[in-house]
Amino acid sequence: MTVASTTIDLLIIGAGPAGLALANWFRDSDIAVLLIDQKPGPTPRGQAEGLKSTTNEIFDSYGIGPQIEAESWRLEEIAVWGPKDGGDGIVREQVVPDKVEELGKPRETMLQQSRVEHHMLQNLLSHENIDIQYNTTPIAIDVDTSCTHEADAYPVKVRLLRAKRSKSLVNGAGDNAHGSETFEETLLAKYVVGCDGAHSWLRKQLDVKLEGDLTDSVFGVVDFVPKSNFPDLRRVCYLRAATGTILLVPRSNKEVRMYIPVESGTVLPDPKDLTFDRVMDAARKIITPYTLEVGSVSWWSAYRVGQRVGTHFSRLNERAFLVGDAVHTHSPKAGQGMNTSIQDAYNLGWKLRLVLQGGVPDDPQALLRTYETERRPVAQNLIAFDRGYLKLFASVSSQFDTELVKALKFTTGLSIRYPPSCAVRLPHGVSDLGPSLLKADLSPGKRLPDFQVVYHSDCIPTWIHKRLQTTGAFRVIVFAGDIADADKMARIKRTGEFLGDTKNGLGKLTMVSGGHLAPVEVLVVHCAERDKVDFMDLPDVYRPWSEGAGYDYWRVFADQESVHDGHGRVYERLEIDKEQGCVVVVRPDGYVGAVLDVEDLAGMKSYFEGVGML
Repeated sequence: MTVASTTIDLLIIGAGPAGLALANWFRDSDIAVLLIDQKPGPTPRGQAEGLKSTTNEIFDSYGIGPQIEAESWRLEEIAVWGPKDGGDGIVREQVVPDKVEELGKPRETMLQQSRVEHHMLQNLLSHENIDIQYNTTPIAIDVDTSCTHEADAYPVKVRLLRAKRSKSLVNGAGDNAHGSETFEETLLAKYVVGCDGAHSWLRKQLDVKLEGDLTDSVFGVVDFVPKSNFPDLRRVCYLRAATGTILLVPRSNKEVRMYIPVESGTVLPDPKDLTFDRVMDAARKIITPYTLEVGSVSWWSAYRVGQRVGTHFSRLNERAFLVGDAVHTHSPKAGQGMNTSIQDAYNLGWKLRLVLQGGVPDDPQALLRTYETERRPVAQNLIAFDRGYLKLFASVSSQFDTELVKALKFTTGLSIRYPPSCAVRLPHGVSDLGPSLLKADLSPGKRLPDFQVVYHSDCIPTWIHKRLQTTGAFRVIVFAGDIADADKMARIKRTGEFLGDTKNGLGKLTMVSGGHLAPVEVLVVHCAERDKVDFMDLPDVYRPWSEGAGYDYWRVFADQESVHDGHGRVYERLEIDKEQGCVVVVRPDGYVGAVLDVEDLAGMKSYFEGVGML
């Protein structure tokens, strides 16, 4: 057996959606990342499927949004079916739009996990700082707690067992040269993250317990082309009958995904004993009086999932983390598994990147601790929601439409608001913002609502999250109002001078030169008529100059009607006073860190001091 050793900045265990989403944060950096999985290769088919709008915004920020969108199937309507009065069979009770008005775009699309993984994986292959190794299993871990406070230390020691067929997907080098079936590698890392699923090896090593219900329904899930006279196969359908329930979701290529709880109770059979014929027999009983036959099957599975959340999301002075299914599990009823896992990774990734690049020199653990304080409540709330979700469909009431819209908003993420921390700052003198749930608004701790604007220089429209690429940068967005007005122009000039001042302002963060990316990018969204504002009148921080590329024309936006795509009406949608305006500090993950007055210069500086960047 051959033994080798190496050092790495970050070890990610598990190359599913969570692990790949985390690794995508480190593209275009000099951070050394190793992503391992005991599987022989990427997921070939099936698994999770639904993608919520927030997750699609994440793909936009990774630069793979168009590829994902091109393959995805949009969901537009939801049909609810229930038992016939006084007779056997089911009848359509109502059809409602699969829509959340505040989003201004589709709420949900469908694309199977294997294709999602494919696009995230392809996005990594040209980045030599990220290595991906399949057929690789961690077998031991030891963390030297005496040096976990030292920024440059490698306190995490992991032994890996790699198979002869193990192959790097980055440089193509195989391991046959070692001349044995397996070999061990001793790895020293600064950080380790477990994205290794519900049976997580790392969770067990860290002695993190899962709390919650250990039993749930046994689910059958089938991707198939149905041969049926059921009229709503191309809509999302909730079917409720005396014999059980079904969730049907349309896919591309005439396929449908069917979720069906086949067994329930305190004593459950092993899902491995559930046969395909039994799943389909149960479905036929529910869909009566309609027929249901199978044209072809691309994938099916049966599984049982507990409703559980880990006692900790990070351990060992924030040197070890757990993400996604490794630290929370729930049923597939609300279609949140892959989405929540990717969003966990998205939350953690920018924090690790900033810390590993030395961007938080004084107390990096304070920032890293916010991963648990922000994401653990999300998992807890999801499970609480998930337990009661299908009660909504148990008996349709006069309040069904209202309750369904609330549920759709919840699953889209509009209820998430992270608590105050070094990365989420409440307005001065305010200890509690009050309720802000199920609303797309500018509130510290909530995700920046996506909105359409046009570039000032050429009127080309864009949605803001497509513009906020994962470079690791914070954004200071100045909603400046009508800057054709002399007073408002003078105001944003004063703010711009402060933001670009390297001695007394934020210039050390915003005006980095020499080819390096600035850790803070400054953007402007105004509502003036474009022809009344001269781009060159704006301070340098809004239109920085590069000797190699000239001016950056893509930092100044107008809330104005585009030539072809209509008007985004940003100020109206986000309830921004056009006279007062505001400044929004947006974290690298697209969540609002602070909302300030346009000339609250001390507040802007205080925010970045609190994060530890100044």
